[in-house]
Amino acid sequence: MQHLVKLYEQNRPLIERFIASTLKRAQLKTVTNSSYALLKESFPSLELIYACDKEMNQVSANLGDKIEDETRIGENRSYLLDPEKFDGEFFVTEPYISSVSGTLCITVVFRYGENFLFLDFRLRTLLERFHLIEGNSAFRVLSRFSYGLIGGGLLLFGLFVVFYGISSFLSYLFSDAKMDLEIVFKPVIALTLGLAVFDLGKTIYEQEVLPRTQNISEVFNPKSLVTFMVSIIIALLIEALLIVFKISINDYKDLHYAASLILALSALLYVFSKFINVPKPTRKH
Repeated sequence: MQHLVKLYEQNRPLIERFIASTLKRAQLKTVTNSSYALLKESFPSLELIYACDKEMNQVSANLGDKIEDETRIGENRSYLLDPEKFDGEFFVTEPYISSVSGTLCITVVFRYGENFLFLDFRLRTLLERFHLIEGNSAFRVLSRFSYGLIGGGLLLFGLFVVFYGISSFLSYLFSDAKMDLEIVFKPVIALTLGLAVFDLGKTIYEQEVLPRTQNISEVFNPKSLVTFMVSIIIALLIEALLIVFKISINDYKDLHYAASLILALSALLYVFSKFINVPKPTRKH
């Protein structure tokens, strides 16, 4: 959602000039279903049109694809206008979430005769019209389905690992088996890995599957990567600690294997700390 708004702001003058010139050529006299159909040919992104009088009270029904809602007649639409920017002829609102479709939209206000025409445009489709973003909806659906399948699988697998760790510990706890360090540490490792996998699946699902109308940034959040990496490192550290205990109990001659694992984890922690502390690039004005 954020990158759509940013892309629109970067190309706003071009888009507004195109809309204004097209509306002037249309020379509308009335707001009817035929008027909507005519404008729809020039604006595939057009979602809704309606008319207001000089006081910005709505005087026509909301007209759109299979939409003719007369319940909005009489409502005042002046809240959409910025008095400091509206010149009485043409105005474009900031992007907002449409209450009709739940998509990111802009509203264009255009004077025709004594009244004003209000046009709601889907922002994504409008940007596709100018080839500013890819318009392959079939690929987006396939991509979202694939991410949903992968993210859902990771969520289920993460829960399975968590339940496996808990159930295995409970089975040992209520059995006659002798309790040792491995029985204690293995469920902890399973829970840690389950948390990491579940968090990764949740991030994929939020970023790529859920509708963009929600307040979710479309830029990948580095916090999810940090959380996943920390969980993996903790699991490896626990495993290294378990190996040290087992070797110290059984045979010291294998201790160098545990030491090698701890040294490798120390190097990984050092690189990871450098990654976290990398300063964000500053923009030069």
